[in-house]
Amino acid sequence: MNCPRCQSELIVVEYHAVELDYCPECEGLWFDSGEMALVATQMSGSQCDLLPQERAETKETRLKCPECHKAMDKRLLGATDPVIADVCRLCDGLWLDHGELEQVVAGMHPSGETDTPIIGYLRNTFRPGLEEKSSRTPGQTSGESSN
Repeated sequence: MNCPRCQSELIVVEYHAVELDYCPECEGLWFDSGEMALVATQMSGSQCDLLPQERAETKETRLKCPECHKAMDKRLLGATDPVIADVCRLCDGLWLDHGELEQVVAGMHPSGETDTPIIGYLRNTFRPGLEEKSSRTPGQTSGESSN
């Protein structure tokens, strides 16, 4: 399955029986139908703040669903500082761009805390590879030295 934002291949990561599809290039996350509800329940005991709500009024380009390839709707997600999430009305999948999960989680906590187990897991799982990638010069592969 490919990223709806940059078309890179998504990597499947399992976190507490939830399979998340992660883009190593743009760092977005794809949640299959029902997965966001499971993650919301694990993080807060409630699904209310982490489920897409009303339609977002935006001029952003509609992304294509990585599952069914239909144009996704733009919906507001989160209560305090909502993000514009991409939601497929056919397969109920949900796409979050880099940083959007943290923004929604911060809005759930009065202190703006984003250090939840799932976010920590994603950071610990992918940061080493991302730091290596960002330290490379353009066109350099992971096996080449930058010296």
